[in-house]
Amino acid sequence: MPFRRWIFAAALSALLLLSGCASSRAVTGSAEMPYLPSTPPKVEEIFHLPTGLRLSIDGMMEMLSGARLVSVGETHDNLNDQRVELTVVRGLHRRFPGKIAVGMEMFREPQQAILDRWVNGELSELEFLKASKWYETWGYDFGAYRDLLLFAKEHRIDVIALNPSKDLQEAVRRTGLDNVPEDLRRKLPEIGETDPWQRAVLRGVFGGHGGHGGGDESFDSFLRVQLLWEETMAQKVVDYLKGPRGEGKRMVTITGGWHVKYGFGLPKKVVRRMPIPYAIVLPEEISTPEQQEGRLMRVDLPEVPLLPAHFLWYVPFNSIEEKRVRMGIRMEEKEGRLLVESVAPGSPAEKAGIAKGDELLALDGEPVKESVDVLFRVGEKRGGDTAQVTVRRGGEEKTLALRFFKMPKPKSH
Repeated sequence: MPFRRWIFAAALSALLLLSGCASSRAVTGSAEMPYLPSTPPKVEEIFHLPTGLRLSIDGMMEMLSGARLVSVGETHDNLNDQRVELTVVRGLHRRFPGKIAVGMEMFREPQQAILDRWVNGELSELEFLKASKWYETWGYDFGAYRDLLLFAKEHRIDVIALNPSKDLQEAVRRTGLDNVPEDLRRKLPEIGETDPWQRAVLRGVFGGHGGHGGGDESFDSFLRVQLLWEETMAQKVVDYLKGPRGEGKRMVTITGGWHVKYGFGLPKKVVRRMPIPYAIVLPEEISTPEQQEGRLMRVDLPEVPLLPAHFLWYVPFNSIEEKRVRMGIRMEEKEGRLLVESVAPGSPAEKAGIAKGDELLALDGEPVKESVDVLFRVGEKRGGDTAQVTVRRGGEEKTLALRFFKMPKPKSH
């Protein structure tokens, strides 16, 4: 022991002598960001948090190739986050063709059969939207995820629904984990001990949501649902990777950022079930205060002694709202008919002469019988495009010419 101490002391003395020749500089950083960037991050730079190094996309992909689970956490309304997800999936598919799968928070367990039919090429895009009830279950514009899902379909990449059924979620929210009805209990995943740092962070997130109008009881309900989501997601990932379809494969999970940030959510819950190497990729938004207004939560979080991710990919804000156009109507499905419930003042629909009470029959000659028919076809339009809208009014059919233009987002489609 004395000999080893002497060697250490001598080495330390030599190091101190050498360091005296260099300019002294205060060491700064934190557990979450041990290496502060020497210059402010720029759009499209990728920062590897464990080393503080800036990497190319290829460099990041090379490192991700060693992970069996790659968790990408998004902000749902930034198209550049979805671009990062597609880049990761494409890069891993290029390196491991036929050996990757994608798990998506955007789908619930009962939709798995629909996803399988989509990947097998059995459904058109519109048929998929209807069968999956996309706008009823997820709600965000399908255009944000279209390219990723089309890529999966083209290359027969399995897409796995990660979220639990709505029935199970509501039962857990209302009654707690111990009182779930018997017919739903068999679908409950194993619920592990709550991570103390996750509880502390989610307490801050809960407050950022305005506290959902309650105290500890409301927070406990919020926490239960979060844990149900992530435990279900983890179980779905592990069931797939351990099953015949997932043998030898890697999975990329696509979820909201809070489900993977710091690793105590989905990644830790996967590792508890199946110890595998994982990596977390977080798109980090560089945006103006105006772009953040009303979108990004202001939350009071504790200092967490964990890296938020392995890779931060700095991206600008790019809203699908900048590309999307609307007719400016609210629709109602009633007794097999698709009716105009209201028309926004100054909207393309109003300028075209569409009126409240009109029955929508066709858009550009294609029949529309459900609201999703209209949402899908309008989703393909851009500012300056036109459409021929056929309506029935007072027993008479009319075809009206409509021109799309950008308008503020109303509470309609």
